[in-house]
Amino acid sequence: MSETKSKNNSSLELPEVNWLDKDSNQNKFFKDLSYALSEFGFMVLTNAPGLSDDFQQNAFKEVRSFFDSPKELKKTAYIGKTPYFRGYSLPTPADSAFGQVIEAFQYGFEQEPLCEHDDKTQPIHKRLFRGPNTWPDPEALPGFRPLIDDLNARYHRLTHLLGEAIVESLGEDVSAFHEYFDFEDPDLAASLNHNYSLEAYAEKDRDKVKKEYEKFNSNRVGAHIDGPPFIALLINDRPGLQVVAAEGQWIDAPVTCRTAPGEYHVPVIPGSVIVNTGGTLMHLSEGKYSATLHRVNTTLIPKGETRISMPYFLIPKMEGDLVPFGKSKANAIGAGGYEAGRDRGANASVNRMGTFPQVTKRWWAKEYAELSQIQRSEVKAETQAALDLAKERGKRFKKAKT
Repeated sequence: MSETKSKNNSSLELPEVNWLDKDSNQNKFFKDLSYALSEFGFMVLTNAPGLSDDFQQNAFKEVRSFFDSPKELKKTAYIGKTPYFRGYSLPTPADSAFGQVIEAFQYGFEQEPLCEHDDKTQPIHKRLFRGPNTWPDPEALPGFRPLIDDLNARYHRLTHLLGEAIVESLGEDVSAFHEYFDFEDPDLAASLNHNYSLEAYAEKDRDKVKKEYEKFNSNRVGAHIDGPPFIALLINDRPGLQVVAAEGQWIDAPVTCRTAPGEYHVPVIPGSVIVNTGGTLMHLSEGKYSATLHRVNTTLIPKGETRISMPYFLIPKMEGDLVPFGKSKANAIGAGGYEAGRDRGANASVNRMGTFPQVTKRWWAKEYAELSQIQRSEVKAETQAALDLAKERGKRFKKAKT
């Protein structure tokens, strides 16, 4: 692709879907849900159950307290302590990437490992995905773990309620959802992200960063689709998230919780959650609901401030093919470049390895070397499919205006 200039299309906003309509006005709810996921791959779910403004205010307070703690305290939860990709990762150096300076904390349900991490008789996902969380010193941060456990439970319930509704919106029985997702025995990935603003870069480098964000297809600013998940949920307290509306056009996502004074260029929608389609849903719906390219734009984070977001990824059972809803077998090459017979567990595992090299170098270097090339080709195919669907949406938007 050529280095086209990106456009911030202010005439478009992410569509809103009101959860309360699910009981009071089902026709509207399912119509809005289908439109949002087919035409944007993103939506703002308002009146999200379990994620009220009061809850989000407390969540951001506790999470910001963690990230504002001394580095030595945060490092008591260092992600590289175990092979399970749980815990704190140090900020990416400003000179190592053009787009983001970010520190993070990974967590999930407390789960017993299914096997020893170095048991090569077992599939890679069984060795890697299940394990204990790595927590900071509880005496120094007594409210942190209880908050995260509560957030995890609330997100988990909502992903399953929403997942059932999404399947129903596709005209399928909700039992089709449960073929891939087990509420009592889940696979998931969840993160707390702390993004720094442009001021984290040396003054001489800031123009370089800005120019990278002006390129629609820059590979240096973290633009990506969420490949392994069915859906992802996110709450945030500052602007920065951008979503592709059509090729070369970006939509600025709203803020779900205001935790500081000041004017933002995007709306604040208290008690909402941002939802996006993952690669798994793109495949299962045969492209009707597309995964969508998105990124965090460092230049949109207010000067002198930092942005916290809390994404949560619903991942399907990792063994077996993804058979599209209503079909009896997988297509040889399905929506989004998905190929029948592909090792989905390996794909999800390598995705984690590539995201957190500090864990991979210590625990998974050989496995990553063996599997990463396959995963890169799969990501390339999925991303191109998402871009192709974005082009189709762009054509529909243009046609609707004429």
